[in-house]
Amino acid sequence: MRNSCNLPPGPKGKWISGALPEFVSHRLDFLVDVAREFGDVATFRIGPRRIFLISNPDLIEQVLVTDAKHYIKHFGARAYKPVLGNGLVTSDGDFWLRQRRLSQPAFAKGRVVSYAPLMAELTERMLARWRSGDLIDVHYEFSALTSAIALKTLFDLDDAGDRERFAETLRLAFDLMSARIRSTVRIPAWFPTPANLRLQRAAAELFAVVDGFIAQGRARKAPGDDLLSRLVLAQDDDGTRMTDRQLRDEMMTLYLAGHETTALTLSWSWYLISRHPRVEEKLLAEWQRVLGGRAPSPDDLPNMPYTDAVITEAMRVYPPVYLIGREATTELEIGGYQVKQGYTIFMSQWVNHRDPRYFPEPEEFRPERWEDGLAKRIPKYAYYPFGGGPRVCIGNTFALMEAAILLAAVGQQFRFTVMPDAVVELNPQITLLPKFGIPATLQRR
Repeated sequence: MRNSCNLPPGPKGKWISGALPEFVSHRLDFLVDVAREFGDVATFRIGPRRIFLISNPDLIEQVLVTDAKHYIKHFGARAYKPVLGNGLVTSDGDFWLRQRRLSQPAFAKGRVVSYAPLMAELTERMLARWRSGDLIDVHYEFSALTSAIALKTLFDLDDAGDRERFAETLRLAFDLMSARIRSTVRIPAWFPTPANLRLQRAAAELFAVVDGFIAQGRARKAPGDDLLSRLVLAQDDDGTRMTDRQLRDEMMTLYLAGHETTALTLSWSWYLISRHPRVEEKLLAEWQRVLGGRAPSPDDLPNMPYTDAVITEAMRVYPPVYLIGREATTELEIGGYQVKQGYTIFMSQWVNHRDPRYFPEPEEFRPERWEDGLAKRIPKYAYYPFGGGPRVCIGNTFALMEAAILLAAVGQQFRFTVMPDAVVELNPQITLLPKFGIPATLQRR
């Protein structure tokens, strides 16, 4: 039954900006505070936009699964279209469904498993550069590694200089777009401000590079083993294939999703492991028993349940994607409240993964909590690092396999000591970044 109060409870906010200042300045704490104070359905404004924050797992399932066809991606996701175009992350409706259907075979389990030797090889190249006593930024190193893996599996790109230049340009573009989203004064993207011109130049450079990859892929006499080759040949039931523009949008999207979230999973995992020696000891014992010092393969992963529990728990404590949103396309109801067309629904993994109803002592890093079937006992959407419903992350199998293989391959050879005085501060952008990196000293085992 619809609530006669019309809107759920929530912070009042400022007259014009609503809760925008709090959301921008301390986003994670703000979301947790709203959920804890006002309950499973709360509301606030970001400027003129009406936001519902949904924290009940059953209601999250309603949005992501039951009523999914009545929602589109929210304003924050659409703001990344200048770079991601109409890819899987930003598109909606029948177009998104067609693109998803065309892309899905490239992520079949057999295809994903075939990339494991490449992951191990590129990891060994990174480890060969490392020396005991080196001071590194953990996030930088793993971002570079997963970027190399993504560019090789996506485009069959080997050149390190090209990889680094592409990654740096993409990061610049996303920093500029994130600044636009945070700004209280939204200047149209077409207006020639210095920031907009820098974004346009960065996007043009990225597009030129990816368009070159696509041209090379189309010119091949025989398809390669990279994802681009498979998407070039993918066709719908009516025989139609992706245009160059559609291929570019999907490859840009897959590159971002294909390396950033895994890099963060590994970075936050090692940050947490370095602070919990007991966890590290259990990991080493498992790797010694299963691997005995050799490189891991996909066949080893079912025999490494504690490795899986560590990754699962790291994504609970520091979910790489900490917030997802949907915008209602029609009038709906949720939790007894009216959701008008144009309202935005926020669902926060950061909030739900810290809910003591499902995770006792939620701030504690305890991989053991997952060892006795917890995932089957809690509601499905109490823990959802990859989203859910029809739009669940298409690369989740790839990401989990990559994280486990890289964690074991690196951990057998090196340990990380995070500097005692290091300031490891969270920076919630499109993903949950370490603001100043994660400085650590290497020690060979």
